[in-house]
Parts: sequence; structure tokens; C-alpha cells
Amino acid sequence: MIGFISKCILFYAFTAVFLNPLPCMGLTTDEQHTVKLCKKLSRGVVNVTSTAVALGSYLYPVPHKGSGSGFILDYLGHVLTNYHVISDTHSIEVILSDGCKWPARLVGTDSETDLAILELRAPQKELESLAPMQLAATKLSIGQKIFALGDPFGTGYTVSQGVISSLGRSISKPDGRVVHDVIQTDISINPGTSGGPLVDSSGRVIGINTLIFSPSKHIPGVGFAISFETIEWVASQLISKGCVTRTWLGANLQNVTPALARLLDFPVEKGAIVINVTHGGPAAKAGIKGSKKNLRLGNRLYPVGGDIIVAIDGEEVKSDSAAIRILLTKEPGEEVLVSIYRGDRLKRLKVRLGKKPSKLQR
Repeated sequence: MIGFISKCILFYAFTAVFLNPLPCMGLTTDEQHTVKLCKKLSRGVVNVTSTAVALGSYLYPVPHKGSGSGFILDYLGHVLTNYHVISDTHSIEVILSDGCKWPARLVGTDSETDLAILELRAPQKELESLAPMQLAATKLSIGQKIFALGDPFGTGYTVSQGVISSLGRSISKPDGRVVHDVIQTDISINPGTSGGPLVDSSGRVIGINTLIFSPSKHIPGVGFAISFETIEWVASQLISKGCVTRTWLGANLQNVTPALARLLDFPVEKGAIVINVTHGGPAAKAGIKGSKKNLRLGNRLYPVGGDIIVAIDGEEVKSDSAAIRILLTKEPGEEVLVSIYRGDRLKRLKVRLGKKPSKLQR
């Protein structure tokens, strides 16, 4: 009797597993969406090399300086990648998702944001069959799901999944320059995937993955990406004139938040406080003043005494990034009206913007 019952149990277990498989034995709806999405997007991801690539111990190409990823911007054959990927401008090759390899011309570079634009030297018929990737045009949120795509070896695309950890980061490069509106993620970026697109769950490009903000070139669990707003602005300038022209205010700024305003008794809850001004720069010439000292509260130092910018040409400034974005729409030599609070007094100063020097004295 016991043997009969055991056989019945085994029979029902067999039918339950093999005739009615559990959902976990296949892909979930979300996984199916991700697989289809990444497969579709892979057509726009490319491998970029500008140096000879050696094979590693497992007979796979080893990514290093002069090799990385990129993605297609348009049907004209423009490809966006990282500036640090280009080591030899006369020997650039781009490998498409179908394995086709084409030489490419360097259109322009921007070392400040580590971006470069290439142009495929391919027949018109090949260009018409490209799969350009779409830049995002929506507000991003911390915690939203994202995917980092790349083609580190030229043998097929790779995918890493994560979330946005922080937005609007301002990161200082080794040379002292500051890059604004940087996206921080929990995806580790390696040399081969640097230059590849960071996309949202709808497949739109929200940034380009980069390694330039890591002192050791690799920080486990942390990745950075140049935002799509910066990509759009820089790429349009590189394609149209081969270089990026930046206006220069000659001042370092920091966010004013409601919490900081209450803590330091500022007259406004949002804006951009001037940390310091460059001697002889546009801001200094116009009379804008930087912070006089740092006030320590607990274990934090806060700049105090500096002017707080609240508007530029009548457009409200709610943060340092907002001020930067407004200034990017201006031209060197253009005069702007900067509204500031100095103490409790609202003042308006005319500032003639300059052209950002290639190297600033620190």
C-alpha cells in the first residue's frame, strides 16, 4: 500500500513539473520585454578601435586604450563615442552589429566631456540600413531601471542592468575642470563598454557611459554617464563645426537648497551661490563676488558671503546646473543681465561673457 502511494506521489510530481512547468522555468514578461528590447537596440551599438587589438589568454580581444564602444546617431553615419577611445585618429575602424567593418573619419572631439563624433566611410546603401538610436526627451528619476549596452570586442553586444543612483552630479576631472549634469548608476563600466549608450526601459538613450571620472579607472558598483542633454548639445556643435565653443562666466557655483537656505538664513530657497570668481574673468569684471569664508556646522563646511544668482536674462536660476544650461545658450561676447542677492539686497549686474580658455589657471 505504501509503495502504491509513493508511486502516485511520483506520478503527480512528474506531471506537475513536466506537463505544467512552473513560471520560473521560462522568462517572465519583464524579461521577455528586456530581451526583445536589447536585441532591437543592439543594431545601433558599435565597436570602435583606433589601435591594434591583441588577443587575451582565452582568445578574446582585450579592450584597452584605443578601443571601446559607441552608438549610431543618424543615417549620415555619425557615431558617438568617448574621446579617450580614440588614440590614433588616422586608423579608426567601426564594427557594426552585423559584423561589417568600416573605416571612420574623426569629425570632432570635446575633451571636457570626453565625447567624440565619428563618421562612417561606407557606401550610401549601407548608411541607409543603419539603426540610429533615439535620444531621450523626458525627465529622469533616481531608482529607475536602466541598461548599459556596449560592444567591447566587436563580436557582439553586451548588456548590464541597473538603476539610476544619482542625477545632476558635478564631477571634477583630474585637470580640475568640472563636468555638470552627470548621471551616476550602480553599473560598473569597464574599458570595453565605455562609450556605449545608457538607455531607459523604453530604449531611449539617456547618456553615454564613461570611465573618465574614476581615478583608478574602475570603481566596483559605480558608473558614470554623460547626460543626454549634454550629448545633444555637444554632438550638434561637433557635427556642425567640428569643435565646441563654450561661454565663460568665470565663476564656480554651488546649489542653494531650501534646507541650506534655512540653515544659513539665505534670502531665497533656490539659486546658485558663487563660491569663487576667476581674477580678471567676466564675473569679476562685472563685480560679482565669491564667498568670503566657509562656515563649519557639524562636520560640514558651507560657503557664506558669496553672491547668490537667481536669474540670468530674466530666466529663473534654481540651481548651479540651471545656470550652466542657460549660459550654454549664449555666445562668447554676449552681454547678459545677472540677477543676484548680496545679503538681503537684490542687484542686477551686466556681464559680458567670455570664451572659455582651453586651460584655466588654478
